[in-house]
Amino acid sequence: MRRFLSTCALGAFAAFAMLSAPAEVQARQGGNFGAGFIAGDPSGLSGKLWLSDVNALDFIAGFSIRNDNYDRNNRNDRNDWLSLNVDYVWHEFGLIQVSQGQMPLYYGMGVWTLIPYAALGVRGVVGIEYLFPSAPLDVFLEIGPGASILPATGVGLSGGLGMRYYF
Repeated sequence: MRRFLSTCALGAFAAFAMLSAPAEVQARQGGNFGAGFIAGDPSGLSGKLWLSDVNALDFIAGFSIRNDNYDRNNRNDRNDWLSLNVDYVWHEFGLIQVSQGQMPLYYGMGVWTLIPYAALGVRGVVGIEYLFPSAPLDVFLEIGPGASILPATGVGLSGGLGMRYYF
């Protein structure tokens, strides 16, 4: 039951964010929604929905490539669960100057869940992103320390390198 509730809550939050995003936001060339991939932990699909010129929602749906302490129920088979992350992030565009494009530092916080084990946790995220000047693409590198809340407490670290296409 907890797995079902956490999955429903995450899905409702993502749907609300997508539906409430202002249509006129064109923060990136090509549009305000980017979809792509992330390689790291977890590895999988990455999405970003710009809500304003400095705020966005980051999404990750992927699988882990390593064991960690998030799930302490003696489950060593980490290849059969799906990790879903949603982070609310702020961007600082003025910190790193580049001759072309933009390179903001971003930071924020969010939630994650593991399916089908109904694990739930929180995480912080810090990253750097490069927005290409003449293509609707970005590349990013991020790290996210986190803590599990359910079914047991624990700490872990996630992160990865990725790319997204904006439309």
